[in-house]
Amino acid sequence: GELGMAGNVDFTIEDLISDSHRSLYAWFTTFSERDTLPSRADFEPLDFPTSLQHLVLVDVEQDPVRYRARLVGTAITEARGLDATGDYYDETTGTEEAIARAGAAVKSGKPSFYTNQPMTWSPKDYKRYSVLTLPMSSDGNTVDVIMCCLNFE
Repeated sequence: GELGMAGNVDFTIEDLISDSHRSLYAWFTTFSERDTLPSRADFEPLDFPTSLQHLVLVDVEQDPVRYRARLVGTAITEARGLDATGDYYDETTGTEEAIARAGAAVKSGKPSFYTNQPMTWSPKDYKRYSVLTLPMSSDGNTVDVIMCCLNFE
């Protein structure tokens, strides 16, 4: 894409790097196979004990469209050196690619997987990460929450 992102929506579970990514994607596909999206209520955190520290749950607000980090895993907070819980993407420096990924998830309702992303939204921008982005919906159709699972490389 324009932003030089190494990633795509046409990936398979074999392309995923971490067990966290694979377990979450396997869970997500049980919904997508039925042509629906999981809701926040469908997600049982206790089923994914090793993934939680790598997760960001993002609320999608409408009119205007804004993305707000509702929950940020401890591994991400540690890697960044700051806790982003409650922060809006558009008020955070270096989130352009995250905003683009979120926008694509909302528009397409499809998951995406990107690797080798620079951590531009952190003072530790030398770090790189891969991210699995999973759209979620309370009505099974309109994306209102986005789950991101980050793996630091």
